[in-house]
Amino acid sequence: MKLPFYPELIRAFYSNFEIQEDSLISEAYGIKMVIDQSLYFKLTQLSSDGVPFEGTLDDDWKFDISVSDARRLVCTNQADMTGRLLAGSLAFEFCIMHYLIVRILLPRSSNIAQVSEEDLIIM
Repeated sequence: MKLPFYPELIRAFYSNFEIQEDSLISEAYGIKMVIDQSLYFKLTQLSSDGVPFEGTLDDDWKFDISVSDARRLVCTNQADMTGRLLAGSLAFEFCIMHYLIVRILLPRSSNIAQVSEEDLIIM
C-alpha cells in the first residue's frame, strides 16, 4: 500500500465488524461505518460476477501454482517459511484478504489463523 494506513483503526473496525443484510457494518471510535455492495465493489474494484465455489479447487490449478512462491509473495520478510503459515506472518494487505476469505467468501468456524493452500491460491 502506498497510502498511509492506521493499524489501530483497522483493528477497531474489524473488532466490531458484522454483516447485516447486504451491508458490512462496523463502528470505530464512535463512528458508524456502513459499506453496502455498490461501495464495496467500488472500493475493491472487484467484479460482481463470479462462479460458485464448491469447496475444493480443481487439481489442474494446483500444478500451475508454486506454494513456496506464493508464500514468499504474501509473507513479511520475517516470516518462517518452513512451518505452518499463520495469518500473523502475512503482509498487511494479504492479512486483510485472508480475513475476507475465511470470514466472508469461504467462512470457517475454526482454525481461521492458519492459511491453507487454497487460501494462498485465492489470494
